[in-house]
Amino acid sequence: MENDWEKIDKMYRNDTGLVVIFIIFVWLILGYVLVSVSSLAPNDLIRNVMLAAGVMAGIFMTTSLIAVLVHLKKNRVSVYRDELRQVIQ
Repeated sequence: MENDWEKIDKMYRNDTGLVVIFIIFVWLILGYVLVSVSSLAPNDLIRNVMLAAGVMAGIFMTTSLIAVLVHLKKNRVSVYRDELRQVIQ
């Protein structure tokens, strides 16, 4: 049983780290795309609307991934115990 808790904690830490890396990666890519595309806008209004839409998409994505982190934290035992059972079978 103690070994299961160690595996569950390790799997949780791995998944948490991966989600944090996804958040950072998406913001880096989104920032690069917004900077690159902003030079293509014919006027300031279109540029500002495009930037606002991109930032909103990033915020929604970030809140979704944070919701995944909260779900994993609240249901850590049930999620990973089921996963360990499937691996054993």
